[in-house]
Amino acid sequence: MGYKIIRAEMGEETTNNVNMKGEKSGKIMNLTTTTAVILFKKTLFKDMFKIPKVLVSIFLMIFGPLMAILTIPTGIEFYYNSLNDFLGLTYSFYTYCMMFPIILTVVGAPLIAEELKSGTMLTLISKPISRGGILITKYLALTCFGFLINIVSLSLITLIAPLKYAFEGVADFFIINLLFSLIIQFFFQSIAFSFSCLFKKTRNAILMPLLIIIITFFVLMTFRPLFMYMYLDDSEVPIYIQFQLFHFDLGYHLFNAYIGLINIISGGVSENMMYFLYMFGLYTQEIDFDTWEYTFTRNDFYSPLGSLIFLLSIAIGLMFLGYFLFKKRDISR
Repeated sequence: MGYKIIRAEMGEETTNNVNMKGEKSGKIMNLTTTTAVILFKKTLFKDMFKIPKVLVSIFLMIFGPLMAILTIPTGIEFYYNSLNDFLGLTYSFYTYCMMFPIILTVVGAPLIAEELKSGTMLTLISKPISRGGILITKYLALTCFGFLINIVSLSLITLIAPLKYAFEGVADFFIINLLFSLIIQFFFQSIAFSFSCLFKKTRNAILMPLLIIIITFFVLMTFRPLFMYMYLDDSEVPIYIQFQLFHFDLGYHLFNAYIGLINIISGGVSENMMYFLYMFGLYTQEIDFDTWEYTFTRNDFYSPLGSLIFLLSIAIGLMFLGYFLFKKRDISR
C-alpha cells in the first residue's frame, strides 16, 4: 500500500515537472516572440519610417519619371502609345538601377553595422532572441520599408502618366515594373544587409554596395558597348564574348530578367527599348550605312530564368555568409 502511494506521488511530481517545463518553454517562446516584435517595430517605425526619410525616398524615386511625363508637349502624337515603351526605360534605369538600390543601401547597410559600432548590439543579444532572429527581424523591417516606398512611387507614376497622355498598357507597365522591383529589392537589400553583417564600420558597409552599384550601372554601361565591338589582334570574337564577361555582368543579368518579364506580360520587346537594352549587352546592333537602318540581334548568353537564378544565388549566398560571420562574431563591447 505504501509502495503504491509513493509511486503515485512520484507520478504526480513527474507530471508537475513536465508541466513546469512546458510552461517555462512557453514563457521563453513568448518572450522571444515579444522581443522580436518590439525589435521589428523599433527598426521599422523608429529607425526607418521617419516622415522626412520616407518622403525624400519617394520623391527621389519618382523625380526622373515625373519630369519625363510633365515635359510631354500638349497635343503631341507619339508613334507608340505604350506606357512601357515611353517610360519603361526611364523608370527601370533611373528608379530601379539608381535611386532604389542607393536608398536600400543607405537605409539597410547601417542596420547591423551601426549597432556593432555603437555597442548596442551587446545589449540586444542579451535579450531572449537569437542572433538569427535579430537578422531576420531587421531584414523583414527593411523589406517592408523598401516595398512601401516602391509601391507608393510606382502607383503615383502609374496614376499620373495617363492624365498627361492617353497611354495604353498601363496595367502591363505596373505589373512589369512591380515584379522587376521585387528582383531589384531582394538583390540589393540582401547585398547591403550582408555587408552590414560583415563590417563593423557603417561607412564601409555603405561604400561597398555603392561601389557595386556604380560599377554595374555606370562604369560597365559606359564601356560595355566598346567591349562588344573591340577585338584583340586577329580575333573575330569581341572582347565581351571572348573573355565571357557576361558571366560577371550584373547589369546584363538584371535586364535579362527584365526582358523575361516583358516577354511574358507584354509579348515582346519593342525596337524602342532595344536601343537601351543594347547598352547592357542584351542586343548586338548592326547598321546598314546605305539605308541607315538599325537591326538588333538578341544575345542569348543566358536565358532570363538562368539570369534570375544567378542573381538569387549571389544574394542568398551573401546573406548566408553574413549570417555565419555575424553568428561567430565576438561581440564584447
